[in-house]
Amino acid sequence: MSEQPMINNLVLNGTFSRHGTSWTATATAPGRVDFSRQHCIITATGRAEQEVPASGGTSYTFSAYTLITYEGAGSARLTFRPSDTSESIGLTGNHGWTHRSITFNTPAGTTGITVQLIGDAGDVWFDNVRLVEDEGTVIPIELIRNGDFAENGTGWTVTVPVGSSVTFHDNRCQANLGGFIEQVISVTPGQTYDFSIDAMTPTGGHGFAIFEFAPDNVQQTVLSGDGAWHTYTDSLTIPEGIPEFTLRILGETFLVVDNLSLKLSTPN
Repeated sequence: MSEQPMINNLVLNGTFSRHGTSWTATATAPGRVDFSRQHCIITATGRAEQEVPASGGTSYTFSAYTLITYEGAGSARLTFRPSDTSESIGLTGNHGWTHRSITFNTPAGTTGITVQLIGDAGDVWFDNVRLVEDEGTVIPIELIRNGDFAENGTGWTVTVPVGSSVTFHDNRCQANLGGFIEQVISVTPGQTYDFSIDAMTPTGGHGFAIFEFAPDNVQQTVLSGDGAWHTYTDSLTIPEGIPEFTLRILGETFLVVDNLSLKLSTPN
């Protein structure tokens, strides 16, 4: 099945949740392009790119999160076709995760845009790459990968201490007696997100949804009930300086979960 754009984002797989799918990567040795951590990491000289459709004389906003280590340098470049004119965001100097954006009007006659993520030196990281036509309705992106367990345990790290268990079946996850699943989620420091999860405890047991921002900064939601399905919700405000956190679902006794969701909060 071919991948489709995420809501109003013209860039396919801009969160790299499917690693290098939809991107073409090239590098000059010893440079390399790495998608294995669900980010795009370009070492030394390399680039990742894809073509997206676009219209002429139209306003667009391009945005991405970047991180640079080892005194890296690079850029994000948007080349308009067929005119071959371009807009770009230059990237230099070591920095933690930083949001970058640029708004521009496409030349008349534009039919497409080549989105290029470029590394020239050091390590340049990219994530949450978006290209949106302005004035469109902004719909929050789902940040949890495989939260409905349609792909069983894909996207999740499973830990099974002695005497515990974690299983996936019928598009659900069951965790028992200390077994847990977790994944690392990229977020924006200072932003507020809405979390929800469907859970049931068939034997009257309980579990937790745990949000670990740092070893000494943990928030959790208790999941307990009478054996029926319940939807639990929480609001998370990301601490400053925290570009990602670990979401952990722990079955303290007998817990079944489904339909996990984390999206940026929108004004009412």
